[in-house]
Amino acid sequence: MRIAIMGSGGVGAYVGAQLQAAGEEVVFIARGAHLHALKQLGLRIDSPVAPLHLPRVTASDEPARIGPVDLVIFAVKLGDTETAARAIGPLLGPETRVLTLQNGIDSVELISRHAGSAKVLGGVIYVSAVIESPGVIRSPGGLHRIVADAAGGDPVVAALCRASERTSALDVTASDAIDVVIWEKFIALTALSATTSLLRARMGQILGHPESRALQRQLVDEAVAVGRAAGKPIRAELADEIMSKLAAMPASFRSSMSEDLERGKPLELSWLSGRVHGLGLQLGVPTPAHSVVYRALVLYEGGKAVQG
Repeated sequence: MRIAIMGSGGVGAYVGAQLQAAGEEVVFIARGAHLHALKQLGLRIDSPVAPLHLPRVTASDEPARIGPVDLVIFAVKLGDTETAARAIGPLLGPETRVLTLQNGIDSVELISRHAGSAKVLGGVIYVSAVIESPGVIRSPGGLHRIVADAAGGDPVVAALCRASERTSALDVTASDAIDVVIWEKFIALTALSATTSLLRARMGQILGHPESRALQRQLVDEAVAVGRAAGKPIRAELADEIMSKLAAMPASFRSSMSEDLERGKPLELSWLSGRVHGLGLQLGVPTPAHSVVYRALVLYEGGKAVQG
């Protein structure tokens, strides 16, 4: 397959690297110093599980120079969705699939507005990967899994699943219930992003104190309640499962949003706790914890603090 990675940051570059190593033709859409490094030095994945160096990769900041591909993997930050979605037109042909791996619950709808006849598929990814320096991605290991919309046995999705079988560092499966999968990740992600960002703490610290652990559970429960009010078939045991998975994470774990907050970068706040807060107001479901998180961090949403 010919695959374009739209958004070659930590997650996008990690996925693209594994697919290129598996034999697929991959083009990385990037910009700035990261793009320059990809062109000059290639791409390196620093990982204790599966370190990888690709001395030659194809990278560009001009989709028009690439032309139609079989698959666009859409991995930009949520705040860049509209801009990136408007830019993918040259990558799309009548049989192109766009697989979004973004956080949140709104990606498919937002991208579809700009995708023409291309089919936009929902997906989730479970991987920790950040840009350590231009051209270098750091991944501490752990999960490296994608769940994609099966889309009735879509051949491009099936080909992506087969490609992942040729690498030990990326597992791709297809689901006939991708909306539920997306919501389950959304519930967990909003909760852990909220605590690690608001408290400026890591997961071990948060779960190690009864009050912050109770806050973590409250955030999970609120998002579950909102999901059910929105008509999603949220499983009865999901909240307990999420808390168990959070407890199994490394004590040093923190969310990408907390890292963005520390670095003064824009936050995905409006699509996470802000989205729970907004849906709660719309559906008549109280979300006091998520509402406080949203209101407490909103001044930082655009990057850095608002200066007085």
